[in-house]
Amino acid sequence: MAERFPDPLFCLDPETLGLTELPRAFYLRRTETVARALIGKWFARRCGGNWYGGRLVETEAYLGSKDAAAHSWRGRRTPRVEPMYLEGGHLYVFFVYGMHACANIVTRPAGMAEAVLLRAAEGPPGAPPGRMSGPGRLCSALGIDVSMSGMDLLAGGDVRVFRHREERPLRIGVTPRIGVDYAGDARLWLLRFFELDSKAVSGPARLRANPGK
Repeated sequence: MAERFPDPLFCLDPETLGLTELPRAFYLRRTETVARALIGKWFARRCGGNWYGGRLVETEAYLGSKDAAAHSWRGRRTPRVEPMYLEGGHLYVFFVYGMHACANIVTRPAGMAEAVLLRAAEGPPGAPPGRMSGPGRLCSALGIDVSMSGMDLLAGGDVRVFRHREERPLRIGVTPRIGVDYAGDARLWLLRFFELDSKAVSGPARLRANPGK
């Protein structure tokens, strides 16, 4: 597979923006906690010596073997899904519809196979809005592909997650996940988190109307 390159419109300087890396312990918590806490964090990729990324505004939690919407439901373990079984803080990327890559961040201790889907992000100041609205668009904008699945986000590599040194309070909404109608009762679980005040959130407007507690 040919390397995909980030859109130059999303170039950023972590130091100038006041960004620092997250510790491993951040990812080892309950997946729902991590999914919510990732709102407002920065997901970035380094390419050609420059960083490209966006501030996360929408995520979904997937709860492993007990979750009919998760790729690891009932302990499923295939070469594609194997990165989900790594320790929290690794990247899991899968291909959907034969055309879109979707990025997930693995959570919990190794072997639990839970992860957070990155659904949408806002670019750095001056970037066009809406270009990272949806998991496929997010990956396309940053040149994320399945060859990166299994990368350790804390190994000093080219894909990382940052937080701002002075984070501001956010209004967080919570709804069921999008596109999991096949998942039985799990389709109703309140595992989608998003920033209520962001215009980059994906999905129909009706799915953006319930503020979280």
